[in-house]
Amino acid sequence: MYSFKKSKSFLPLVIIPLLLLLNNCSDSSEYGSQSDYEKYGAGATSTTADTTSPTITSVSPVDNTTSVAVNSTVALTFSEKMSTSTISTNTSDTSCSGSFQLSSDNFTSCVKMSAAPTASNDNQTFTSTPADNLSTSTTYKLQATTSVKDPAGNALATAYTTNGFTTASSSSSSSSGSGTIQGSVISYSGSSAMSGVNVSYALSGTTVDNATTDSSGDFTKSSLATGTYTLSYSNSGYVDETQSATLATDNQTLTVAKLKMLSTSCASTGTISGTITNAVSSANVSGVAISIRRGLSTTSGTVYNTATTNGSGVYSISSVARGWYTLQTSKSGYSDSTFHVVSCGNVSSQDSSISTTLASGAMRIVLSWPTGSTAIDLDSHLQIPDNASSNKHIYYPTANKTFYYATNTNTCGSCSSSQLSDNVTLDRDDDEATAPPGTETISITAVRSGNYSYSVHDYKYRTVTSPDNISKSGATVKVYYNSTTTTYNAPNSAGSLWTVFTFTSSGGLVEVGTMSDQSSASSIY
Repeated sequence: MYSFKKSKSFLPLVIIPLLLLLNNCSDSSEYGSQSDYEKYGAGATSTTADTTSPTITSVSPVDNTTSVAVNSTVALTFSEKMSTSTISTNTSDTSCSGSFQLSSDNFTSCVKMSAAPTASNDNQTFTSTPADNLSTSTTYKLQATTSVKDPAGNALATAYTTNGFTTASSSSSSSSGSGTIQGSVISYSGSSAMSGVNVSYALSGTTVDNATTDSSGDFTKSSLATGTYTLSYSNSGYVDETQSATLATDNQTLTVAKLKMLSTSCASTGTISGTITNAVSSANVSGVAISIRRGLSTTSGTVYNTATTNGSGVYSISSVARGWYTLQTSKSGYSDSTFHVVSCGNVSSQDSSISTTLASGAMRIVLSWPTGSTAIDLDSHLQIPDNASSNKHIYYPTANKTFYYATNTNTCGSCSSSQLSDNVTLDRDDDEATAPPGTETISITAVRSGNYSYSVHDYKYRTVTSPDNISKSGATVKVYYNSTTTTYNAPNSAGSLWTVFTFTSSGGLVEVGTMSDQSSASSIY
């Protein structure tokens, strides 16, 4: 076998026929014939053609939703920017003539729409409005045909059909009540407050109210009925986002997770990755099943992708369309958990911790702050009742990390194993030297009668007046108790001390959600 390095005489025999072959190919354009210099690659550039078919990442109303208002709009969100000319619907009759269809009879006929679909989110989301109210107590399905294409001409691999949503039994809907949903928006890059962001509140698929963020990036709406709302965020030059928020009781004030809004300059797709650890031991957890859904706090509806952690507890999901997602974990012996991840190019170290399943009557409190957080050293503080009807303060000093009910002390040298296991322990303490993400965990083996109070202290900035590190941190507190998980999000206001909740065995968890300044950790309780 000849080698080009060894036989120079062989080279012309190969190149000459090749040149003759290339010369026979078309090499002209409207600008005239190409020079040989251009034709054979000198000075030319090449790009990789886009051959990836788009997918649908979310739908509205969410699949399997019931009691949807009859005057709802419908929407499809794609994994990438789409060619608007390929997304059409029927506006003249009930034929299924468009590529974006809504039907109650498996597409024998389709709902007439009032106008062509409206594009948003950099031509990734398309919204359509029925010409008339939908029928009550009826299941409708959405469908996208293979006629929809991205700008490169790639079509859906197969037609996409939803499971469907069911309209309410009555055409009337209530948008009044006594609840409040509030939140805040900051920029993903720089974490500066974003004013003028439009936030719409939709209940069962129907927009019931709107808000606009103020100069501090905050928004709020009151007089809201109980139910699960979809908050939709939009601002020119930024990626549209959604967030799920549930008002469970009357007179509830719910602070939703702070949104760090992404610029449309973010890469259209990226890879998200991180490590799942044990909330108590910090050990990496393998074999965790992971699913992700588009939007913040989204725990139902279309699953965008799935993964499983490897032997080192690491997950990785590629080709994720830019935006925010809710990652849900599942593993035998552990409580299901959720946390937020972002795709803006490749973003690694999106870590989280999961809690082992607890016995009845036990409680676990897990504080976490994510990658890119403004927080560095947040500390957990728990006030607990002891057997003498006084209070103990559990926090980071070694002498105060564990309290034993058997002796009403922080030591129990002569206790039996059962007595040793009847305690309250600060299991995990991420210190000042640990950059985000961070985790702090407190476990209560058996809840006692009396008053509990839990706070988060910004130790690093404790001497600063009204620091905003907690409010901008994206910190969350999850409380695991009797097979339920309650999540608290950091308030919008400034301060170094976040008083999160109080608890009694008779009254349950009560959110406090206030911020104040506290320079001394030992004086919190």
